[in-house]
Order: sequence, then structure tokens, then C-alpha cells
Amino acid sequence: MLLNEKATSPVNVSRYYFYRLNDEQKGLYGAISKGIKALQAEIKIPLKPINEVSMIIESILLDNPMIFYTRSQTYTSDLNKGKMLVRPDYKYDKAFTSDSVDQIKIFLKAFNSMKLKSDIEKEKYVHDFCLDHYTYDHSFSDYSYSILGPVINKTAVCEGISKFVKLALGYLGVDCTVVVGKAKNPRDDSDSNEGHMWNIVTINGKKYHLDVTFDMTIGGSIKRYDYFNLSDTNIKKDHTITNPVPACVTSGEDYYTVNSCVVNNPAELEKYIAEKIRLGNKNIVVKLLRVPDNANVVEKVGNIATQQYVNIRNKSVKVDFLYNPEQLVFEINYK
Repeated sequence: MLLNEKATSPVNVSRYYFYRLNDEQKGLYGAISKGIKALQAEIKIPLKPINEVSMIIESILLDNPMIFYTRSQTYTSDLNKGKMLVRPDYKYDKAFTSDSVDQIKIFLKAFNSMKLKSDIEKEKYVHDFCLDHYTYDHSFSDYSYSILGPVINKTAVCEGISKFVKLALGYLGVDCTVVVGKAKNPRDDSDSNEGHMWNIVTINGKKYHLDVTFDMTIGGSIKRYDYFNLSDTNIKKDHTITNPVPACVTSGEDYYTVNSCVVNNPAELEKYIAEKIRLGNKNIVVKLLRVPDNANVVEKVGNIATQQYVNIRNKSVKVDFLYNPEQLVFEINYK
């Protein structure tokens, strides 16, 4: 069975990379994507530089997470005829590809209950769904680089997770773009950056960065939202963007700020932790808006967290910490 447009696009697709192309490139985008969706062995297009065609195909794959069945291609150029043949490397046979498309379409129906919710509710639902159901694939299996990883194996790397987030939010009608770049893992003490992918979402007409992969992997005993609706300024503290993306200029609307999980100084931190302890919370997340002495911040927050528990519960306690030094987020876990 050929994969027609209807079969491969059960979502509201945001084609950010398509709209960055010039008119001629958009025509090639359409011809190549149509050929890939039809599983054509060869797609004939006008002769173009290979790097330009590769850029167009990358745009197709970033815009269309349902095209999970090819990642590479070869080219043959005919200078005399001014033509080029693009040969996609299809990873799976037609039967498996078609069955997987049907399986994904059925899987997406799990999000139907959110279709009438607000955009921010949809975003949080997809974010939390990933944290509740998926893990990071440290084995780097083949499926993990596409939406098959989450849907079939419940595990993926950043590419598969970010493409799944785009797929799910697109299904719910939320504009979402996949971002290509590098990032410093907040759980890694080294300063090295590694290749990374995440998302930009449009919520109530404003654009924000959303890195579900990092929120999946940095937490301990509580859900984390360190990378939920960040501005360019905040995401660039530990992320580097390598492809052109929409600007995210709105600050102060990240998850922790909106939900009053931020403090400005030690006095506010003491009050915040004390209130959480009185409410019976054993797992607390707090974002520090500023840290004058970052070198001693773990010790200082640890002392405050321990002392507040002793003051309120009148007994000693073991406290574990997870600290995201770039985003200034603390997870405090009382044992």
C-alpha cells in the first residue's frame, strides 16, 4: 500500500522549515516529500547542488515527524539532461511502514480528550505524558531516533522525543517546531556540549522553548519543568541553537515563575520551604532567580532546607539534592 498524504498526515502540521525556503525550493520540497510518502525508489527533480537538496530534505524530515522511515538518501546527477535522481534509503519494508503509520494514528487518539483544552493545558499534558511513560534510550536503538521509539518501545533519544512532541502537539492543533542544536547536560559535571534536539511551541500567540528530554532526565522524585516555556535568553544558558528558528522573546512565563515556585533571596527560600513542609511535601522544587555566590549555593540551600525541616518537624532528617546550576533549579528530597 502506498502512503498517501492523508495516511501519513493525521496531524495539524506546522511547516516552519518549509516557509523558510524560497519559491523554487518549496516546489522541490513538495515533489520530494510527495515521492517519499509514496515510497518511491527514485524521485526525479531538476539538477541542484547536493547540499541544497540535502537541506530541503532535512527541512522535510524536521517538519514531518510521520516520515520516520527514512533518514538518508543517495543522489545521481545527469548534467546533460539537467536532472537529478534522489534515492531515499527506506529503513523498513512497505508492510511494516504502513502498519506503523496505522498504529501511530490509533495511538494518537489517546490525546483526544485534550482537543478542547487550552494550548497551555495541551502542552503540559504532552510534557507530562512523556515523563510518565517514556525513558531515555541509553542503548541508542534504531527506533529511538524517530517517533517509533516512544510509540513502540516507550524509549527514545532527544530526536525521537522532540519529534514525538511535535507530532502530539500538532495533533492537538498546537504550533510546534523541532530545534537542532547542542546542549550541556545538567547532570554532567563536564562543560562539553553534545548534539541535541528540542522544541519551540506557540502558546497564546507567544513562542517558547520546550525541552522535554532534559526534563525527563534531570529529575529524581518529582516531575521537573526546568525547560518548560523558556525564552531565548534562558535556554541559551545551556543550549546552543545551530539552525534558524523563531525568536522566543517572552521572559517570566516559564513553568516555575507562573506557578510561584521561584524565590529571590534566602529569606524567601526559607519561607517557601517551610510552607511546603507544613503542607506535607517531602519533594520540593524551587527556582532561584539570582545566586550571588554560585560556588556555595548547594551548601547554603542544603543548610536552609535541613534547618527548616528541623524547626517545623522538630526532628533530624536526611536531605538529598539535585541541582541544575545553569537554570538555578533545586530539587530537595527529604528521606
